[in-house]
Amino acid sequence: MNDVRRFTTDYIAVEDRIRMSVEHRDRSVQILWLTRPLLKNLLVALIKAIDAAPSVGNDVDDVSMKGTAYKRFTQQAAEASLTSQSPVRAPSSDTQAVVAMLVTSITVRKEQTVLTMEFNGGDRLLEAIPFSTEALRQWLAVLYKCYRRADWEGDFWPTWIKAPSPLVGAARLN
Repeated sequence: MNDVRRFTTDYIAVEDRIRMSVEHRDRSVQILWLTRPLLKNLLVALIKAIDAAPSVGNDVDDVSMKGTAYKRFTQQAAEASLTSQSPVRAPSSDTQAVVAMLVTSITVRKEQTVLTMEFNGGDRLLEAIPFSTEALRQWLAVLYKCYRRADWEGDFWPTWIKAPSPLVGAARLN
């Protein structure tokens, strides 16, 4: 069923929504619109799933602190492995129509090491996109940047996904 090749996620200010431009193997493009309330519910669930995953061994004294450090490191590693590509854009010619749909619900299915998100419009399945743990972390980073660009409140974002703040007034060592 899954013929998704790649997708681009952008915040579109005039819509005040997130746009996912999904490219299929046949190069057709489908646009999925995600609203802020829908995304917030999804993100809270995804972050909880990542937080609940085991991250360090049992011999750690301060599990919460070292767990956060480990999660931040894992997040940064996932973001660093994201390769730059040209964004998915709707074709400019009239020969290929672009379908744009509002996503009304998202179903998350966990199967071993893959988490599949089913994007639904009403009772209809619009897209099903599988995510490895690394790909999920990469998409969370993109969504975090979209939230910041949109200036949306998001007190649910954990410290491990937020970019570390630069050192202010740090002394030079050399």
